[in-house]
Amino acid sequence: MKEAIETDGVIKGGLEMGLINQRALARHIQVATHEKYSFEAILSAIRRYPIKERSARRGEIGKMILKLSTKNKVVEVSVRNRPEIQLAIARFAGEISYAAGETFWLISTPEMLGITIDSKNEARLNSKLSKQDVLGRLENLAEIVIEMSSILYVPGVMSAITTQLAVNGVNIIGISGSGQLTGVERVMILVDEKDLLTAYQSLERLSRAK
Repeated sequence: MKEAIETDGVIKGGLEMGLINQRALARHIQVATHEKYSFEAILSAIRRYPIKERSARRGEIGKMILKLSTKNKVVEVSVRNRPEIQLAIARFAGEISYAAGETFWLISTPEMLGITIDSKNEARLNSKLSKQDVLGRLENLAEIVIEMSSILYVPGVMSAITTQLAVNGVNIIGISGSGQLTGVERVMILVDEKDLLTAYQSLERLSRAK
């Protein structure tokens, strides 16, 4: 029964936040396991689940959130991964005004580069690429940046963030992170623009979790 809770982030997060009726969850698990266990056995196992301890852990992680900031009008462009394209992207990255808060993420796989930028900079990026090298794009995206105290050796931080968003019906399109020698780290999340307000409010609630 513990596995049914631990492997489902929505159920786990819902229990920790007190959003799930335990008897309804027991019926759900009983159906999902083809009535392998009795209703009472499942309910008893759920009631033994350390909800208070997990909730306290969630509160500890919430306190690590220092600041939330958002931005809309973000796009993600996928391009072929070739040495000459890598050089073009490097030149483009050198033109990004980080001091002005411009967005630039780069995710690399052997076949593809995923570049996340402000939509206003997309034409400038495309000018450095040939059309056949652009594999696709996602538009109408929004970025949430979570500034946190050092999370390097703290397990469960990303899980708490993604579960919080999933419980509130927010689909994560992309996620990345960067560490800082100052002890402040940043988690960057991409969502659909229509989900931005819900995502921000749900993470704000996590930051206030007790």
